[in-house]
Amino acid sequence: MSTPDINDQPAGEPRKLAGAGLRRLRLRSVAAAAAAIAFGSLYFFVRQQLKDGVWGFDLYLFNKSLATASLFLVTLSMILTGIGYFSRRPGRALAFRKHYGLAGFWVGAAHGLVSHLLLPSRFPLPAWTFEHPVASATGLAALVLFGAMAASSSAGVKGRLGGELWRKGLRYVGYAALVVACVHAGILKWASWVNYFGSFGSVLPSLSLPVVLFAVAAVILRVFVWRSAKGR
Repeated sequence: MSTPDINDQPAGEPRKLAGAGLRRLRLRSVAAAAAAIAFGSLYFFVRQQLKDGVWGFDLYLFNKSLATASLFLVTLSMILTGIGYFSRRPGRALAFRKHYGLAGFWVGAAHGLVSHLLLPSRFPLPAWTFEHPVASATGLAALVLFGAMAASSSAGVKGRLGGELWRKGLRYVGYAALVVACVHAGILKWASWVNYFGSFGSVLPSLSLPVVLFAVAAVILRVFVWRSAKGR
């Protein structure tokens, strides 16, 4: 009996296998987003008790977990590029970056909607925008830039622009958006970070601090990738 050859597969079989792989990647990105949100919710819940002596969880704390999860997922997406560059098996790392980035964008969009639609007492529009113009502008700019990346991530856009231009566009827009998102977080949380390092009054810092440091590490890694590629 002869061994079946891959060319003997039905014509639709490769497409089915590719579709199954895509579904797994999407499910894993959804699972990563859910895990990041769950971790953030637990972190803020415990931190509130340690800091203020209050046991409680509400939509405000959940919304903070959406913000940190969004930045974490987008950063993870970008840091995988550097890991893939220096890895001997880059395909595995690079396979996840698009889907983690898309998950980060949608979680960030949810954060914006929850902030201004479901928490109007804390983030009233348009009053909050007028009182915090730079924070509002950087938050909106980051969301728009990440949204542009999400809209441009399809194979159709890649085909129209060409692979090289498409990759460069996503790269420059992505890192610009990441820096803007970090500025947005820094404007809102700078006083909390300074207070933590000044007094260490709480056992745990705001979760935004390590997440922003993670984003800074992604930018630094990108610089190393650029220098390495330039030296070749």
